[in-house]
Amino acid sequence: MSVNRRALIIGHTGQDGSYLKDLLKSKGYSVTGVASSGIYTDLSPLINKGDITDTAYCNYLVDTVQPDELYFLAALHQSSVEQSYSDLEFYNQTIRINALAFLNFLNSVHLSRPQCRVFYASSSHIFGSTPYEIQNEDTPVCPVSIYGISKVLGMQFCDLYRQKGVFCSAGIFYNHESPKRDGKFVSKKIVSAAVDIYLGKKDKLELGDLSAKIDWGYAPDYVHAAYLILQGSEGRNYVISSGTLHTVQDFVNEVFSNLNLDWKKYVIENKQIILKKSVTVLRGDSSRLRRDTGWNNSVSFSEMINILVKEQLNASSSPGDL
Repeated sequence: MSVNRRALIIGHTGQDGSYLKDLLKSKGYSVTGVASSGIYTDLSPLINKGDITDTAYCNYLVDTVQPDELYFLAALHQSSVEQSYSDLEFYNQTIRINALAFLNFLNSVHLSRPQCRVFYASSSHIFGSTPYEIQNEDTPVCPVSIYGISKVLGMQFCDLYRQKGVFCSAGIFYNHESPKRDGKFVSKKIVSAAVDIYLGKKDKLELGDLSAKIDWGYAPDYVHAAYLILQGSEGRNYVISSGTLHTVQDFVNEVFSNLNLDWKKYVIENKQIILKKSVTVLRGDSSRLRRDTGWNNSVSFSEMINILVKEQLNASSSPGDL
């Protein structure tokens, strides 16, 4: 148990932040979480709510919490079926939240809490249209979206502050799922719709490209990787991935099979609903992570989907939904 250690999580209410908060608390950490929806803290008095794009507020948080570990998970991004924004304000806001806010915290740590270790949640989107079939930490970045660009910038800030002596590591997250996944993502849509079909609440599911290949993993495993990365001997970048590809059709088949349903009777493929098309297949090589930390996936692809379906069934069959 890491009793008396303090952690500051920026973005504690999302899928990853929620699992990370629970993991750290199970290890005896005092945890403070900051999100747009509010503050969570084990400290007293309560931390004031503010804007993480404001340098003074970031200084205040680091000075008040005095964290031993800081996890930056906050991010502004879009799913593949949301409107494809192109306006300058959206670009500016993405950079402000995904990169400049992180820069604020890096600088605060550098100035007033140099012993604090910092984790930055990056994304496989940094590789965008890469020609390499498998990507690792040395693969050249090639982002094709403002989200990917913002994550590259955040990682460059990591590089800059490592030169200043800050222990900073970036985790390059590939797709990872859990029952806490936001409903706008295709994985959650598939599971929710399949369960609704099973319960007689729905009769069809429309999806974009069933042949799309994705490197999928389980979110609690990836959060555990983030924790292990900050326990290392030096700050480095790490790919966090399963290294195995599955098609959307594989995902659909597993979900419907868990419910003893033939997916072909219910699923309609309509590629026109995909507004943002993936330009390449992204598959991560997490050898460095496994070698340096001993990390491994705790559940298989099939086991993960079994968990997702069971949790969705429980949620959809609860008295409040009947």
